[in-house]
Amino acid sequence: MALKKILNTQPDFTGEFPAEYAKSGLWRFNESTVDDNDSVSDSSGCGRSLKFINWSGTTANLTGSQKGNDAQINISSPTTEQSYLYVKNDGSIFKNIGERIIVGGWINPTIYSVGNTYCPIFNTRCGPGQPILYLSLYSGRPRLMLYDSSGNLILDETLSSDYQLGSGVWYFIAAVIEPDNEQAWYVIGDKNAGTVQISDVMTFTGTLNPSCTADLIWGMHADTYYYAGFFDDWFLDVDSELTAEDLKNYFLAGLLANGGVTSGDVDALTDSPNVTLRAVDGVYPTSGILYTRAVKCNLYGSGQVTVSCEYVSGTTAVTDIQTSTSDDLETWSDWVGVGANGEVESPNAAYIRFRMTLTTTDTSQTPKIMGIQLYGEEEPPGDTEPPGDTEPPGDTEPPGDTEPPGNTARPAYEKLGYARPVVLDSNGAWEAVLENAYDIILTGEVNGEDTLSFSIPFQDDKRSYIDNEKKIQIVGDIYIIRTVTDTRGADGTIITSVYAEAEFYDLAYSVRKEEKEFDAATAAEAMAYALEGTEWHVGTVTVSTLRTWTCSETNALSILREVADLHGGDLVFDCPNRLVHLYTFSGTDSGALFSYRKNMKDIERTIDTTSLVTRLYAYGADGMTFADINDGKAYVEDFSYSSEVRISSLDCSSFTNPYQMLEYARMRLADYCKPNVSYVLNAMDLSVLTDYAHEAWALGDYVRVEDKDLGISVTTRVVRREYNLQEPWNTVLELSTTLRNLGDTLADAVEGLSGVGDVSSTDLASLVPFNHLLNSRADNDMAYWTNSGFEADAENGASGTASFKAEGTAGATKSMSQTVYPANCDSYTISAQIGSESLEKLSDDSQVGIEVVIEYEDGTAESHFIDLY
Repeated sequence: MALKKILNTQPDFTGEFPAEYAKSGLWRFNESTVDDNDSVSDSSGCGRSLKFINWSGTTANLTGSQKGNDAQINISSPTTEQSYLYVKNDGSIFKNIGERIIVGGWINPTIYSVGNTYCPIFNTRCGPGQPILYLSLYSGRPRLMLYDSSGNLILDETLSSDYQLGSGVWYFIAAVIEPDNEQAWYVIGDKNAGTVQISDVMTFTGTLNPSCTADLIWGMHADTYYYAGFFDDWFLDVDSELTAEDLKNYFLAGLLANGGVTSGDVDALTDSPNVTLRAVDGVYPTSGILYTRAVKCNLYGSGQVTVSCEYVSGTTAVTDIQTSTSDDLETWSDWVGVGANGEVESPNAAYIRFRMTLTTTDTSQTPKIMGIQLYGEEEPPGDTEPPGDTEPPGDTEPPGDTEPPGNTARPAYEKLGYARPVVLDSNGAWEAVLENAYDIILTGEVNGEDTLSFSIPFQDDKRSYIDNEKKIQIVGDIYIIRTVTDTRGADGTIITSVYAEAEFYDLAYSVRKEEKEFDAATAAEAMAYALEGTEWHVGTVTVSTLRTWTCSETNALSILREVADLHGGDLVFDCPNRLVHLYTFSGTDSGALFSYRKNMKDIERTIDTTSLVTRLYAYGADGMTFADINDGKAYVEDFSYSSEVRISSLDCSSFTNPYQMLEYARMRLADYCKPNVSYVLNAMDLSVLTDYAHEAWALGDYVRVEDKDLGISVTTRVVRREYNLQEPWNTVLELSTTLRNLGDTLADAVEGLSGVGDVSSTDLASLVPFNHLLNSRADNDMAYWTNSGFEADAENGASGTASFKAEGTAGATKSMSQTVYPANCDSYTISAQIGSESLEKLSDDSQVGIEVVIEYEDGTAESHFIDLY
C-alpha cells in the first residue's frame, strides 16, 4: 500500500488555519498573555506582531476558546474602553498584490456589535495613506468596501438578511478579492449550526489600490466606532491560491477538530504538534476523545489506518480508532471502528476524518499521538497516482525471483519512505521482508559513512533470518549485517538491534596493494588500480584533474578515499552493479523546499570560523614547494572573507609535481578561506505523499531552506542525512555550503589542535567512519546504552543537536556503557568531544574519563582508562 495522507500538524488536530496559506500574516492569539509591548506573535513567519491598544485597565484579554486562546476586547463598555488590535504596515504588506487576496478569521460578536448600525471588523482606513479594503458589519450583516489608490470607493456592498449574524456565536468570516477580474465574495460560516455560505459575486469597476501602506486595524474606525467581542485565528494572504470554495471547504473540514478546545479533555497545543490528554494543574483526565479535521481520501480499493503514538503498556493507551467519510464535507457516514489491522471500514468517499480515545489509569501520565497515517492501494496504470509508492505484497516470498549469484533481486520497494528491510539469501534473492522492524535509520554522508540500523522484536517470526554477514536490501542498496544485539529490558521484553554497513565497506578488506607511483594520472587510472582483484569496476568519472603522486595505501577503499581527496569530487558506490563513480558533483538541484511549518520542524544554523585560513602553505615530497612557479611564495592567499592573516599548512607529501600541488592548494584554500555554514534540521520527506513527487531530494542534492524568523533563505547541499524509514517526518538532515567530508573534518581538527605534520593526508584518507557505537550522539535519547546516572541533553550538542551529560555526586559512580563487536579491522580509534567547562573533582581520588575493556577470544581481558581530567 502507498501512503495517501498523513496528519501530524497542529491544524490537523485543532482545525486552525494552515500557516502555508497565510503568507502575509497569521495571528492565532494562543499566548497565555501579551508581551511587554502588549503584543502577540505572527505565526506566518513574517514577524508582523499584533498589538493590543488599550490593554491595561480594560477587559482586553487572551481567553480560552475553541482553537486555543482568543482575543477579547471591549466586553464591558466599548466607548469607554476603546480597545482594538493593531499591526504596523512597514510598506510591504500590500506591495505585491497577486491575482487573489484573502483575509478573514473567526469572530464572536456581542449584542453591541451586531445591534449597532456600524461595527468595524478589519480596517485599512486609518492610514497612513489611502486604504485598500474594509470589512465591517452593517446592522449585523457583513459589509465589504474596496478602494482605489486615490481613496475612492470602487465597491461598497452589504450582504442580505440571509447573512444576519447573532451575538454569542462563533462565525468564520472571510473576504476573497480578485483585483484583475474585478470581483469579490464573502464566505460566512456558523460554527454552532455547522453551515457555511458563499455570497453571490460582488463586482466592481476600477483598480484596487496597488500601493496601500495603511496599518491593519481590528475592531476600530475613526476613534469612534468599536467592536465588542472576540477575535481568533485571523489570516491575510495578498497573493493566494485559495478560492472562496477552498475557504468553504476549510470551514467544513475543521468543524469537529477539537485539539484546541481549551475546555476539552484533549490537547494539541501544549506539546504541539503532538496530542495528549489536557492536564489541569498537572492532573490528566482519565480519558478524552480526539476528533481530527477531514482530509482528502479517494482510496482506490481498500485502505488502512495506523496511529503513531507513545504509551505505557497497561497504563496509558490510544483506543477505539474510528473513521467517517463524505463526498461533500456536509453529509457524513456513521462513525465505524477500523479493523483488527487498521482496515478502513467506512465507505470509500472523497474525504475522511478520524476520532480516537486517549485513556490513562494514572492521572500523572498521558498517552501521546504523534501522527495518523492513511494508506491505500495503488491505482492501476493510466491513473494519476505517481509510481513508486508500493509496498511488497503480503508476507510471502515472491516465486521465481531467484537471480544469478552476484546480482541482487529487484527492489521490493522503490522509495525510502515506509520501506522495510529485506533479507537476501546467498543468491541475492528475497528471503524475508522484515515488516515489523522499527527505528529504521539509514545514515549516509557525502564521501563518508553509509550505515543501517533497526530493531525488531526477538519473538518475531522473521528474527531467525537475521544473522551476521547476511545481506539486507533497502530499496536499491545492499547492506551487510555486522552486529546483532539481543537486549532484555526491565519489563522483560527482548529486542534485537541490528547494525549493518554498506556493501562497499568490504573494499577495506581487499587484497593488499603495493606502493605505486602515478605520473600526471587521471582519477580513473588510480581507481582502476584500487579495484584490481575485486568484483568492482570503475564507473563514470567526471573529474578531469591530473595528479602526480605516490600511493602508499594498502587496501582498495583507502585508495579510493585518497583519490577523491586529491582529485576532488564525490565518490558514489553503486552496490548492485559493483561500480564506483567519481562525480565532480553527485547530486542535482532538486528544487525541493524546506520551510518552517511546511515540512521543517526545527533548524539549527552554525556559522563556524574555527578553521578559517587565509594563507595556506603546502609541502610536497622531500619538502618540495611551489615557490619557484608562484612568484617566490610557498603559499597561496585568499582574503575574500577576512583581511586577517590566518596561516596553516597542507601536508602534500604524496605530491611530486609542484604545478599540481599549487592547483590542489588553491582548491583547498577555496574552502578554508570562508566560514563553514551548516544547517541541521528535522524535516519531513514530502515525496512519500501522493502528489508530492516534486518534493523529492537525495543525499548530495541542492535544496532550498527558508525560515523568515531566522532570516534564512539559502540554497545549500544535503551533505548528511539520518533518514527514518518508518517515520519520514522525523528525518534529520545536515546541510552545508561547504562539503563536510572525512578528510576535511579530521585534517582541520588536527591542524587546529596539534600543528602541521602530526597526521599526514594519507593517514587521514584511510580513516573511514566505521562507527560501531550506536546512538553515539544521543539523537535517540539513551537507546543502546547501559546507563547509570547519565541523561540525554536534547538542547546541547557538538557534532549534532544532542549530547550525553551527568552531574557528579560525592561517593557515587555514574557511567554509561555499550558493548561493540569487531568487524575484522586491524585497529580501532576511540574519539569523543568533551564539554569540560566548570569541571572540578569532588575529591582527590575522583576520576573523569573513558574506560575501554577489551575481551579476547580466549576469554582474557584487559582494561585501559583514559583520564580526561
